[in-house]
Amino acid sequence: MDSTKKIKLFTNRDFSDNFDLSLTFIKQNYGAVIKGLLILIPLVLIIQFLMPATPQVPSNMNNMEDVLAFYAEIFTPARIGLSLISWLVSLALMLYVISYMALYSKSADGEVKIGDVWNKVMKVFLPILLATILFCIAFSVGLMLCLIPGIILFVYCGFFPYVYLNEEKGIFSSFQRSFDLVKDNWWVTFGFGFVFLILLTIGYIIFSIPAFIAGFGMAIGFDFFGSSTFTYIAAAIAQTGGILLSPILYMALGVMYYGHRCKADGTDMETDIDQIGTDEENTSNY
Repeated sequence: MDSTKKIKLFTNRDFSDNFDLSLTFIKQNYGAVIKGLLILIPLVLIIQFLMPATPQVPSNMNNMEDVLAFYAEIFTPARIGLSLISWLVSLALMLYVISYMALYSKSADGEVKIGDVWNKVMKVFLPILLATILFCIAFSVGLMLCLIPGIILFVYCGFFPYVYLNEEKGIFSSFQRSFDLVKDNWWVTFGFGFVFLILLTIGYIIFSIPAFIAGFGMAIGFDFFGSSTFTYIAAAIAQTGGILLSPILYMALGVMYYGHRCKADGTDMETDIDQIGTDEENTSNY
């Protein structure tokens, strides 16, 4: 990490201030965060290597047996198992970034050790996993009922892992706290997350260009671009791009979480903590 001054996360900010501070925080801490996530890249590449090739859609599916046979090729135990492991890796990545920010916010100088971050991830992984499953179920129900309720729920409750890792609350209390933080800031939160999501989508599309080429090559019968080797390389580049880009979104949302928290609690907590330390030091001098 750069040896610049620690960034103050607990301040009351508007949309533009959150955006500017997010860019500053990402610029200063991105290298340190990615350094701790490099261990995930070989695991992702192995998963991608073991993942069965996606079957081509048959030109004719005239009856239910053909449809069932096609989906049986897609939903194999190997594919389901590897997809589940891949999802757990993505969850670990998210928790690493949030844990890093939690330790950073409590540090004296902004220095965070990789080992401390992973230790924190391991402690919270299981409860956050169970909470995420509940969250995904509720979100899916909201999407099935109508797209808008699912989005509303996602924005209201999306800060629950930040709350759980920073405020030592229980799972259901974390959902409630997330709702309270967003309650008067829904549109700001939605707009902020949407902007960064668009930026990351553009970046991910760039990393996915080889995959698009592979698909195009298979469609026109170009043997090299449709080969298993090129397809694997293209998928590996896309997966690696996801690891490199995802922390940007989680750091940006973390900056907004700390801003919402400061606004909700009505105090500049980091200044208060520093002031307490100064007062104690001054008292000890008498």
